[in-house]
Amino acid sequence: MAFIPLVGPIFRMAMRGVSIVVWSVMIISAYGGRCNPEYLTLPSVLCLALPYLAILSLLLILFWILSKKIIFSALGVLAIIACIQPISQAMPLNSSKEASEGSRKFKIISWNVLHTNDIRHPEAKSNRAAKYMLQSGADIICLAEMNNFSPSELKNASAALIDSLEKAYPYRAGLASNDIKVMSKYPVVRSDLYGTAGFSDRRFECFKVSMPGHELNVIMTHLYSYDLSEEERQVVTEIKSVESAKSSVKEFKGSILSKMRNAFRQRAVNAKALREAIDNIKGPLIVCGDFNDVPNSWAYSLIKGDDLRDAYVETNFGPTYTYNLHMFYFHIDQMLYRGPLKALSLKVGKINTSDHYPLIGVFEFTDRE
Repeated sequence: MAFIPLVGPIFRMAMRGVSIVVWSVMIISAYGGRCNPEYLTLPSVLCLALPYLAILSLLLILFWILSKKIIFSALGVLAIIACIQPISQAMPLNSSKEASEGSRKFKIISWNVLHTNDIRHPEAKSNRAAKYMLQSGADIICLAEMNNFSPSELKNASAALIDSLEKAYPYRAGLASNDIKVMSKYPVVRSDLYGTAGFSDRRFECFKVSMPGHELNVIMTHLYSYDLSEEERQVVTEIKSVESAKSSVKEFKGSILSKMRNAFRQRAVNAKALREAIDNIKGPLIVCGDFNDVPNSWAYSLIKGDDLRDAYVETNFGPTYTYNLHMFYFHIDQMLYRGPLKALSLKVGKINTSDHYPLIGVFEFTDRE
């Protein structure tokens, strides 16, 4: 048993190595969104994991503090400080706000609704997604992966439910040729503010909602997906042993990484086209939807620019996730805004009919008319 005294030093040496690797990868992850995916993909992939790496880094710092190791405690703190701006985007330290007295409030939902399929309860005899929309109390509902409002798209919804939804949201907009639609309590029309975007790059739609006393511009987007097959999406959930982990890593290096590389590059093109449309819009604006990418990513940063604010960052505490399948728990649905608006709250609705949770934003107009 003479080897037992060596366990402590060996363990601490291993922890030093783990700490250095985690902190280094966290820094790459934090600033990976500044690297154009056209030239290098891995930083964009690591960017997805920033909240998890930050939490792991904090746990390692706590370990070194409890171990009374000043140097490694300080190294961990310095690594966090170096990443504080990106971390504050992924893990904000804010809270919801109160509306100003006499202000005009409105609620807007952004949701990749997956054609209202109920992936958790495919045999359900009612349409939980349609019920959720009806009961939400939202003024505007922006939908991705919604081709139309027919019974074929609102599967298992009764005629009474469809009729109630139409009465609650009598104003509808969106082209039949894509899967982005808007339902509203107030008049809504499409705006042809696409700039020079070609049809294949224009993964967004612009709308104008005429609310009492205010005109609100809304852009709903559905950026290019990772396009992974069901088997490829299972690569994480199937890790149950060392051998299955090796197999998953091999699969990731093959088809999955290739598809992710293409997706990051396609979204960069989509984001550039969307940013051009944003620059052509005057007045209050909300940009929301399925970005298929996280805060601080290349696409997110390009869309956000210097003028848009993130409603989640301004009204929430800690990280979140909006994709809910295959253990890919990432915050890939966003809601940005600018103009005479104030974000009061942005919640993630926990209805699990789709593989995305809805975003539920409450805003107020800050100008009085």
